[in-house]
Amino acid sequence: MDRLTMAGGRIAATAMMAIGISTGEAGAGAFQLNERSAKAMGTSLAGTASAASDVTFAAFNPASLTTVENIEVGGNISIVAPIADGTFQNGPFAGQEYDADRMGVVPTFAAGLRVNEDLVVGLTSYSPFGLKTEYPTNWPGQADGRTSELRMVVVAPTIAYDVLDNFTLGLAVNFAYVDARLTSAAVNLDGSEFAVSFSAGALYEPIEGTRLGAAYHHGYNLGLNTAIFGGLAGGIPESAGITGTAKTELPSWVQIGVTQDVTDDLRLMVEGRWINWSRFDRIDVSTTAGFDFSDAQNYDDAFFVSFGAEYDISDSFTLRGGVAWDETPTNDAYRTVRVPDEDRLWMSAGASYRLTETMSLDAAYSYLHALGNPEVTLRNGPLAGTSLEYDAGAHIFSLGGTISF
Repeated sequence: MDRLTMAGGRIAATAMMAIGISTGEAGAGAFQLNERSAKAMGTSLAGTASAASDVTFAAFNPASLTTVENIEVGGNISIVAPIADGTFQNGPFAGQEYDADRMGVVPTFAAGLRVNEDLVVGLTSYSPFGLKTEYPTNWPGQADGRTSELRMVVVAPTIAYDVLDNFTLGLAVNFAYVDARLTSAAVNLDGSEFAVSFSAGALYEPIEGTRLGAAYHHGYNLGLNTAIFGGLAGGIPESAGITGTAKTELPSWVQIGVTQDVTDDLRLMVEGRWINWSRFDRIDVSTTAGFDFSDAQNYDDAFFVSFGAEYDISDSFTLRGGVAWDETPTNDAYRTVRVPDEDRLWMSAGASYRLTETMSLDAAYSYLHALGNPEVTLRNGPLAGTSLEYDAGAHIFSLGGTISF
């Protein structure tokens, strides 16, 4: 058997778990990110479909661009501090704890230009999926995975058109760049891909003070061009020249919401989402070594429900808060050390300060509390069958602002 074939056989045996383009605790279920607006984070994402508070909301609902009066530019940066600490429940390492949480930074950008009284064009940039987990060098479960890193950046030209005075439609074309790096005890994988998707949305105000919103975000079909080489224990030499393609699908999702002005100063929001995570059911891998295989993920569709409120303390200062229930798409049979996820409760608070008539600063804090301790059973290597229990969650700090011209 030649060297390339032997290496390919080793891939088929050891990369089944390493190939998963999954990452650790992110800003929503599994590895989905929603940190696109500090205002939105302050209400636990309630109102992202319907509030249209500023230009940054166009990343959630393209129709939100309709609020731009002339030129508006906004940005946001979020620091995500995940919690992913796994403790062995049995086996030779019973009672020992290993943490995989690594801090991440998520920047976003949005801009809009009103062309005429009915049409606004704009551009948004954000990360819909991503983050990172990395176990320490002495982690005993390296056969199932050590480092998982997924970076995805979307640049989305966007338009919004006022069909009626109280009804707006929006559309965005999402150009995405995806970069993934995954390591395990025997194999490392690096891959990248360009992908295209779209988002569409609508805003409707049936009566003054009541705003209804809905948006659809189409998923991504990925075919990562992947280099496969030496693992953490030496594994396959880079000179083997093995490459491959990893094909999978990331979910579509639908969101609907209502924003209600209770008084001139108080607004209430409610939002619901359905995320089609069952698209992420497997990862199909083909290699130049002639070995093809499929790694089952078997994610389930999931729901996200949030409630929020805003109150204007003065013309310059606004307080907001919100709670949310975030259902995990993972299940006990297929949960991995790369995504030790569980249903989560969001608790958020935020504030905005208007510096001038055209400039505003926003800040928010969210705590994501896991509603239980997810369990993972190792599948590979000498510890196969050994289980871990995780302490999971996240702290998210967001700072943003907008300026109008």
